Amino acid sequence: MSKRAHPISFLYANPTGVLSDREILLLDEAQGKRALRSIFVPPDLGELHALLAFLWETGVGSLWIMPGTPLSQSATCACFEQARQHWVVVTHADSSEQARPTGVFLWPKESRQQEARRLSLLFPEHAGWPWVLPDATSLLATVTYLEQALARPVLDSPALFAHQMLSDLTRDRPPSWSHSPPESLHALLGKEEIMRSMREAGRALSWARPLTLGELRQRYLHKYTHLSRDLEACLTARLGGGTLEYSPNGRAYDALRPGTWRIHIERAGSIFDMKHLPGCLESEWVSTPQVKCCQDIGYRVDVLEGYCWSQAHNLLTPWAETLWRAAARLSLPPRSPRHGQGRANGVQTIKDLAERGIALLAQDKSQGGWNRPDWWATIAGGSRALLFSHLARLAKQGVMPVLIERDALWVVADDPNPLTAVPGLVSGHHWKGYRVGYEVPLALSREVKAAFTTLDQPEHIARALDTLAEEVPQGKRVF
Repeated sequence: MSKRAHPISFLYANPTGVLSDREILLLDEAQGKRALRSIFVPPDLGELHALLAFLWETGVGSLWIMPGTPLSQSATCACFEQARQHWVVVTHADSSEQARPTGVFLWPKESRQQEARRLSLLFPEHAGWPWVLPDATSLLATVTYLEQALARPVLDSPALFAHQMLSDLTRDRPPSWSHSPPESLHALLGKEEIMRSMREAGRALSWARPLTLGELRQRYLHKYTHLSRDLEACLTARLGGGTLEYSPNGRAYDALRPGTWRIHIERAGSIFDMKHLPGCLESEWVSTPQVKCCQDIGYRVDVLEGYCWSQAHNLLTPWAETLWRAAARLSLPPRSPRHGQGRANGVQTIKDLAERGIALLAQDKSQGGWNRPDWWATIAGGSRALLFSHLARLAKQGVMPVLIERDALWVVADDPNPLTAVPGLVSGHHWKGYRVGYEVPLALSREVKAAFTTLDQPEHIARALDTLAEEVPQGKRVF
């Protein structure tokens, strides 16, 4: 990954465009209105310098190179280095493939506007963005929606962009807080049973149950997917700082202080009994949010011992709120963007940025991470607690999911409309993070019922249902 010698400031008064073969698709803004415009690239621009000069003269600011085009497939960092005779060149490349540029930033050496304008060439084919791009309009819509929702330009690979966002939006932290783990944390991380529990806390929930007789008489199966419960947990996550203290009898637990606790639970009369709904606990050592969650859903909990921090801070809230608002803006009708593929790419990108940002917490400093696996475990515990909080609210409405796989859940209903089959889950004034998984619900057919009776692993059931859903004509609605 190429290193920047010094920060470079870009101004984006110039339009964003997409280069597809010999045509540039631009998004212009005049008098507050946006409009598409095409510019044809002359066929006689054989040399790179001639192409760059033409692009500079068009006034384009950021130009995204459509995957599969000749320039995207032939571009190398070396070929842009050869343009240094006439241009100031800054190249970015991914660490996994140094020869291919993810972005190239240029301006003519003779330009007198070096501080006001740059030409940015971006290569999503080499950067690793999780985008489906059937045409140039989809790419332009994706980039435009993301930059509007995040209120910042998108100019780097996902890894660099995620790292920069996390750094920028967590700068406002107490002076005493550092990404470096305190010495007292090393002793905790040296305990194998605690580290094993931390790793298990991040494992996605996978659970299924047989359909009841009442459900077998209903007609439709709906799928709902959550953007990221980990990101939602970051909105309110209390991360530990200060001094790590040992509580030999667990009396320091107060449902607020961040920590790791060894507990004993009994399910008592809780509906989360592994038959009607999944069980809440898989490890003996759990974080504070999970202990509180077990208490909230009716388990009897004994805290036997634990480690807790003397301070707590909502360090990740500004970062999480930025991503959460951006996803809500892209997801909530009627203000959500019109271009379907661009909107879907935008939501998937925000999910990807969230996952990358959270993963940085536990990564070693040598890899650019924060080296705080305890923070990562706190978020994983908060994510699991949020899931069970969602399930408890659904149970009060009489809605019992039949399948849970990672960030998705499946519900049987007589209502064919996914927006009303589970009231308030998708529609409502406040976005809850859920989106409709199947635009057209699955009929509760013989094949669907067989998936629940013949397949023993939840992930296999989910895969079979998704395959059946792909065979349903999306234009043929049942409501």
